[in-house]
Amino acid sequence: MRSALGWLGDAVPAWFSIEELGGQVLVGRARLPKAPWGDGLHLRIFGDTKPKVCEMVPGTDLPARCPERHVQFDKTFCLGLRYLTVRSVSDAENWWTQLYQFILCQIVAERTRVWPPNHALDHGDAGEHHERALKLASEAGLEGEYAAARLGEPSWITDPKLHLYDRKGDPINGRAPCPRGCLRRARGRVVRTLRTDCDKRALVVQLSHAESKRRVALEEYWQHVIAEGVPCCRTMRDCRLAEREDEAARNAKEGDDVF
Repeated sequence: MRSALGWLGDAVPAWFSIEELGGQVLVGRARLPKAPWGDGLHLRIFGDTKPKVCEMVPGTDLPARCPERHVQFDKTFCLGLRYLTVRSVSDAENWWTQLYQFILCQIVAERTRVWPPNHALDHGDAGEHHERALKLASEAGLEGEYAAARLGEPSWITDPKLHLYDRKGDPINGRAPCPRGCLRRARGRVVRTLRTDCDKRALVVQLSHAESKRRVALEEYWQHVIAEGVPCCRTMRDCRLAEREDEAARNAKEGDDVF
C-alpha cells in the first residue's frame, strides 16, 4: 500500500520544496510570500496514514510549544481538530491546504501577536464543543450573538440565571419567556414568546449547553498546561501562561518587599 508521504510527494505544491523523501519522513522547506522566516520554514513531515508535521529543529523559527500558536505538547503543528487520513492525491491536496492555512496564520501571529480568530478551534477537548457550538449558531442564525458571547460579552447564551437546561442538557422552564426576547402577537397585543413556543428552542438550548461545556473544557485544558509548568514563549499578546507567570512574579516581588 502506498504511504501517506508518497501521496504527499505526488501532490506537493509549488510553495514547498522537498529535500528528502523516504521511509517514514518527508523533509523540506515551506516558502510563502511575505513570510518573515528567511529561507522558509524547515519542516519535517512523518507518519503512516495520518501525517504530522513539525519544524525540523523545533523552536528555530516558531515556538517549540505554544498553545496560542497551535504548536502542541509534542512540538507538532495542530492543523485541525482531527488528523487527515491521506490515501489519495485528493487527500494529499487537502492536507497541503491545511498546512498552507496554518502557515498563513503563523505569519499573521508573527506580525500582530494575535492568531486570526476565525481560523482556529479551542484547545483540547474544548475544540469539539466549540465546533458544535459554531454549527448550532449557524443553524439558528445566531453567529454574531455567539461570537460576542464567546469573547466574553454579556449574553443570554452564557447567563446561568436563565436555567435553560437541566443537568443532561434538556430544555426546562418552558413557560418562562424566550431568552432571546422574541415577541409575538396574541389577542391583539404584542407579548413575549414563551420558551415552549419558540421555533428555535432546541437550537438555543443546545447552543447554550455547548458553550457551557466549551468553557469548562477550556479551563481544564489551561489548568493542565499550567500545572505542567510550560513556559510562555512571549510571542502572543494574550496568553494564560504569560498571565500566570506575571502574577507569580508580582507575588514574589511583593513577598520580597515585605522583608
